[in-house]
Amino acid sequence: MEEKKICKYCKTEIPKEAKICPNCRKKQKGPLGIIIAVIVVVVLIGAIAGGGSDSKSETTLSEGNASTTVEKTNTDEAKAEENIEYISCSKQELSDALQANAMKASETYKGQYLEISGYLDTIDSNGKYISINAGEDDWSLVNVQCYIKNDEQKAVIMELSKGDAIVIKGKCTDVGELLGYSIDIDEVIAE
Repeated sequence: MEEKKICKYCKTEIPKEAKICPNCRKKQKGPLGIIIAVIVVVVLIGAIAGGGSDSKSETTLSEGNASTTVEKTNTDEAKAEENIEYISCSKQELSDALQANAMKASETYKGQYLEISGYLDTIDSNGKYISINAGEDDWSLVNVQCYIKNDEQKAVIMELSKGDAIVIKGKCTDVGELLGYSIDIDEVIAE
């Protein structure tokens, strides 16, 4: 007695080894496709989760942007000191750039070290992040979320209130039309 299986398309009984249904002529897909899809998903999740921190500092200036040079320590164990040039901009300039062309804003700012002037908006109760806006008349949905890295930064922020003028120096790690800008803080300056 020959073993049978059911065609996934026409639901007729066909020989178990058949690669093509003799009735509807459709190719029978085996579990290999599902196994490959699961492996790809697991590899992608692992790659995203294991992204880690970037220990290299890349600095590129756009034409016409003012900059300052400061010392920064890397987040890797070596903690080597290096000079970083920060691109000076305001929260309003970042919002305008993102609203005009998100792809261009990402190309311009992602991976860059920015010196952003604005006003303190959200202060996370757990001390993980803050956000900045362009002032009382800032009705933009573009968010600039700045992630706090150490106790020194927390101490400066603890002395501030929502609406205070601040300057954030840090690396722009992500730019998106929905979530706005993500900044890893190097320094917080109360104005």
